[in-house]
Amino acid sequence: MSAGGPNVRPGGAAPGGPAGPAAAASAATGTPAEGRRVAVLGAGDMGGRHASHWAAAGAQVVVVADADAERAAALAAAYGAEASGDPTEAAARADVDVVSVCLPTFLHAGVTVAALEGGADVLSEKPVALTLRDAEAMGAAARATGRTVRIGFMRRFDPLWRRVEQDAAHLGTPVMAQATLAAGVRPKLLMHDAYANGGPVIDMACHLFDRWERVFGTPPLRVRASGHTFAAGKAEVAAIEHVALDTVQVDLDYGEAGSAQLQLSWGLPAGVPATERHAYVGPEGVLDVDEDGATLRQGPDATTYAASDVDPWREEIFAFARELAGDGPQGVADLAAGVRALRASLAVLEAVRTGGAVDPAMLQPEAEVA
Repeated sequence: MSAGGPNVRPGGAAPGGPAGPAAAASAATGTPAEGRRVAVLGAGDMGGRHASHWAAAGAQVVVVADADAERAAALAAAYGAEASGDPTEAAARADVDVVSVCLPTFLHAGVTVAALEGGADVLSEKPVALTLRDAEAMGAAARATGRTVRIGFMRRFDPLWRRVEQDAAHLGTPVMAQATLAAGVRPKLLMHDAYANGGPVIDMACHLFDRWERVFGTPPLRVRASGHTFAAGKAEVAAIEHVALDTVQVDLDYGEAGSAQLQLSWGLPAGVPATERHAYVGPEGVLDVDEDGATLRQGPDATTYAASDVDPWREEIFAFARELAGDGPQGVADLAAGVRALRASLAVLEAVRTGGAVDPAMLQPEAEVA
C-alpha cells in the first residue's frame, strides 16, 4: 500500500475530527494517574507494558506479582516496587488503588474478585475470562463493591482500527466482512492450552468480535463454524494435556447489518510470522485492511490510511486513568463488552462441537471451552 501522496492519511487523522475515544491527541500525555498506587499482576511482556504505561501516567507501581519470583523481582526493581509470588494476595492489598491483570486467562476471575473486594479498580487484559461462570463472578463482585472493571481491548485505541470502524459505516448496508489471521505455533505455550488461555478462539478472536460489534452495531445473532487442531502431534505442544482448537472457519450472522467470515489459525509451523488481513464490502464501496494500513475505494480513486505508530496499550491505560480521575467514560471496554465477546468465542467452539448454528446469547454459564 502507498505510504504517501495526496490520498494518504495517517490512521488517526480522520477528516471532521477525532476518530474515537481519547483521539484528541496522537499520543497519551499528562499524568492522569498521579497519586494512584498500582499492582501489576504478571511480570511477562504484558505486565511490563502495563507497568511502564502506569508509571508514565503518573502512578506509583507498588507491587509486581508473578508466580515466577525471579521475573517478578526483575520487573519490580525497574519501578522501585515490591515483588510478590502471590498475585491474589497482591491484588487484595489495602494500599493498592488499581490492579492491572496481565495473567493467563484462567486466573483472571480469582484475582479480579480479590482486587474488587480489597477496594481496588481493575484493568484486566482480554479476554475477560475463560468461562461465563467466571465472568459472572467478576460481575457480581463489581456490583457488590461498586468498583470499576475494564477489559483490555486495546484495538479500540489503535487509530487505524478507529478509522476502519468509521469507514465501514460509509459502505452502506449490509456489510460483508472477511478476516484471515494466521500464525505459527505461539511461543507462549499457555496460549495453546484449552484450560489456560483457551487457544486463539478465546484469546485472539475476542478482539475481532469486539471490533465487529462496533462495525455492525450488534453482537452476532448466529454462529456456524468448523475447526481443526493443526498443532496436534507437533513437538512444541507435546507437553500440553489439553491442546486447544487452533484453527477455525467461522460464519457470523449480524442480521440486517450484514455478515462476517473469519479464518483463524495458530497451528502453522513454528516460526511462520503472524499475518492479518480484512476486507469489508458494502453497496457503497470496499475497504481492505492489513498490517500496513487500510484502503477505501468508493469509486475510481482510492484513499489509503497508513498504520499508526501510536501505542494502543498506552492510550488505553491513560484513558482508564482519566476515567478514574472523574473525566467520564473514555471508551475502555466494560465488563459487559468482554462478556459479549466471550459469548461469541464460546459460540464458535460450541458450533464446532455440534455442527449446528449457535446463538451466543443463549449459551449457559457451563458452556465448555474444550
